[in-house]
Amino acid sequence: MLKQFLNWIHVKIKIDKREKRPVIHIGEVYWCVAGENIGDEENGKGIFLTTSLKNNTYYQKIKLQGFERSVIISQLRLLDSKRLYEKIGNLSKEDFEIIKKRIIEIIRDSIF
Repeated sequence: MLKQFLNWIHVKIKIDKREKRPVIHIGEVYWCVAGENIGDEENGKGIFLTTSLKNNTYYQKIKLQGFERSVIISQLRLLDSKRLYEKIGNLSKEDFEIIKKRIIEIIRDSIF
């Protein structure tokens, strides 16, 4: 466990020093480096995908690059673009709108 933590410190320093950030567009999906907070993050790691196909309040099935995945909506967090290292595809407009609607519903339901 200590070795993993020490390895992460070296990765974090390298990522945090990055000057160049990718230009991000709505609906793009990227691989990212997860770990401790970097840059402007507030205890977060972004929205994650899983190959475990679920479709309920906190998960939404999508198709990305010909494969089915589930977006873990409950894991929505602020993510610094320094973590992004490879674009892997784009959400369809339909999937993007469904995810956006589900996020709004979850927020609305948690407030009222």
